[in-house]
Amino acid sequence: MINEQLAEVSNLALVVTIVLYVLALIGFGADLASSSQRRSDARLAARERQAAARTLQTATVAADGGGAIAAGGTRAAEADGGSVPPAAGPEHRTGTMSAQRFAFLLTGAATALHVAGVLTRALATQRVPWANMYEFATTSTAVVMLAFLVFSIRRAELRALGTFVVGPVLLVLLLAQTFWIVPAANLTPSLQNSHWIYIHIGVAIIATSLSILGAVVAGMQLLQARHERALGELASAGQEHPEHWGRFGHVLDRLPSSTVLEALSFRIHSVAFVCWTFTLIFGAIWAREAWGRFWGWDPKEVWTFIIWVIYAAYLHARATGGYRGSRAAGLALAGFVAVVFNYTIVNTVINGLHSYSGL
Repeated sequence: MINEQLAEVSNLALVVTIVLYVLALIGFGADLASSSQRRSDARLAARERQAAARTLQTATVAADGGGAIAAGGTRAAEADGGSVPPAAGPEHRTGTMSAQRFAFLLTGAATALHVAGVLTRALATQRVPWANMYEFATTSTAVVMLAFLVFSIRRAELRALGTFVVGPVLLVLLLAQTFWIVPAANLTPSLQNSHWIYIHIGVAIIATSLSILGAVVAGMQLLQARHERALGELASAGQEHPEHWGRFGHVLDRLPSSTVLEALSFRIHSVAFVCWTFTLIFGAIWAREAWGRFWGWDPKEVWTFIIWVIYAAYLHARATGGYRGSRAAGLALAGFVAVVFNYTIVNTVINGLHSYSGL
């Protein structure tokens, strides 16, 4: 029996969640934009101090032949010739709340409402909330946001990734609400009376969610690595305050280093790989119970196996040291492309025994 009122409450909660995510995205974007402006101002101020110090040095050398004041001017020029001092952000001002903190709190509220929308969908249908593409999308994105909040609470510097995490989640939710939404309904007969829908698909949701989060981190790792290489080359060429990619480069300056992002990506993908492994195993057991065979080369089975192989190759290459840095990140992103293909094309275009999209 479907509770239509609860189903409407779920839909409303998810719509409001989208609005809150939009506001959070604006907040994270404002934080990055203001940070970029502050860093630009700091670099300009550093250049002006250097020019003033050189002018003072030249004037004093001309006046007294390079006495103690000139030496003092030289020391001032050397002090200002180093790295650009970090620009003080609004989070360091007494009595004010930074855009990032506001966006993070808004993200927490949106995630709580997101989870509430998923749970009310489950209560409305009296079953697990992942029986079709719409429910799978809303549940998996909720897991993504919960994981991001956990990581960000433990390591505050990761909050700078908020724009790049909330953005994809918001895109998936908009697609779900626009193209994949279906009325709340009972399970199809093929999914009823089996505990494997809780285990197999539940683990698949965690695997997919971690793949999304890992892809975001791996993508930012690629950009950060290229940014760092460019800055290093400019510094080696003699530039005192090297810049790369303009304002976007200033945004990347806020993020953790490529080494930190690579380590985080590896940890996320390690857990995701374990989940994909159990997704395959539990799926095979369920297939044996439902269809009398463990493996039948169904499109969904094949593409899940392809995902598993790509992530296995990534972890093996990363662990043995053969693929580090950008090459490892590229392999991780290839696995995510396979995940997207499996979730979209295989679910909606290719017919198979796993055609439970509800569309």
